[in-house]
Amino acid sequence: MSLPFVETEEEAPLTVSELVGLVGGALEREFSHLLVLGEITSFSRAGSGHCYLTLSDEGASVDAVLWRTDALRLAFRPQVGDEVVCRGRMGVFARQGRMQLYVWAMKPVGAGAAQRALDELRRRLAAEGLFAAERKRPLPYLPQTIGVVTSRRGAALHDILTTLRRRFAGVHVVLAPAVVQGVDAPRQIVAALGMLAEYGACDVVIVGRGGGASEDLAAFNDERVVRAIAAFAVPVVSAVGHEVDVSLCDLVADHRAATPTAAAEAVVPVREELLAELATASHRLGASARRLVASLRHRVDAVGGRLRDPATALAQARQSVDRIEMRLERAAQRHFREAARDLDALTRAFLEAGRTRSAGVRARIQLAATRLDRAMRSRLSGQAGRLAALGSKLDALSPLAVLGRGYSLAARADGSLVRSAEQLQVGETLALRFHAGRARAQVLWRSPAEVVDARRTPGSVKVEDSDKEH
Repeated sequence: MSLPFVETEEEAPLTVSELVGLVGGALEREFSHLLVLGEITSFSRAGSGHCYLTLSDEGASVDAVLWRTDALRLAFRPQVGDEVVCRGRMGVFARQGRMQLYVWAMKPVGAGAAQRALDELRRRLAAEGLFAAERKRPLPYLPQTIGVVTSRRGAALHDILTTLRRRFAGVHVVLAPAVVQGVDAPRQIVAALGMLAEYGACDVVIVGRGGGASEDLAAFNDERVVRAIAAFAVPVVSAVGHEVDVSLCDLVADHRAATPTAAAEAVVPVREELLAELATASHRLGASARRLVASLRHRVDAVGGRLRDPATALAQARQSVDRIEMRLERAAQRHFREAARDLDALTRAFLEAGRTRSAGVRARIQLAATRLDRAMRSRLSGQAGRLAALGSKLDALSPLAVLGRGYSLAARADGSLVRSAEQLQVGETLALRFHAGRARAQVLWRSPAEVVDARRTPGSVKVEDSDKEH
């Protein structure tokens, strides 16, 4: 049962300032000289040099302030996780009505419980290989879809989107919102990563938050978040927003960025710079192609200069055959003359030998004649075989044999042979020579840069007349 509000004439109400003043005075009288043991769970230094911190233990916490003159006398640099003993007095910060400890001396005792737990977790995860350099995956050069895990209302999301639009407008961004500070932050960050994994279209993911005090890193030192990042299928960029403090997420991520802006710069190139690189590469490729074509054209010209004209080669081959025939004819005539001389000598010997030796001489003459006939036939047979072999080689080397397989020679009006379609002009008249016969053709079109399938392309040469030659 609530008591009714009753105001008596003797009782005057206190103003808030008076109430805070009374409480502050009581605290200062009762707690004017204290020694307090606790762990620094938050610490910040203002531009004025004053230090603001929170001392905590397992059951409670209290705000504290260390003025600049007292902070300069400290023999060490306080930081989050330090366990310290503070000498000071209790008071009230009137503007906010907040009780706080005014510290004028401080000394370290050892690492705090929170820091010891964090160090133990770091060692355990490192022993599992989660922070190993060989696990780090390279970021995609030009991702099409970027996943972002951060607060929907935080400055980090604005910085990331602004940087992405500035560097490469049009890239697709998928936001998986999560609170990044507080007791529920680790669970929400892990859930957001699960949503992106189920979505499955991200090429890279940015996880992080904007700047803040060191104690705001707690969610990014949580084991659940660390293991979720380590197990993610695509590269992850950690952008916690602390240049000095390194979180466990920074260690396990594939890439660490000091700020969300730096994370966005790391995942996409500058569009203008990329276009400039492509233009440079295209120019270099074109120049290389032109140099290659020029080199190949020079080689073709050099080889073409060494090729012999078929008509000239045929004329030289015919001349060689004529020389061989004349040599054979002279050799045969020489052998016949020698045989005739031998026969005449034997005849004279026969006549001189007389009748008594006529039978023996006749037999010798007959034997010599038989041997002479066999020798001449053998010699002529060998020469005929050699002539046939030379004729076969000549046929094999003859351009007419090539023409017999379906090829033809094309010559311009000045008699020069056509070796490339680039030499021709549409409407120009050509002289064609086949294995059997000749023809005159007119160029209807030319295609120097591609191979034309004659079975599918209408005839490109118009034959006007022919003059068969065998």
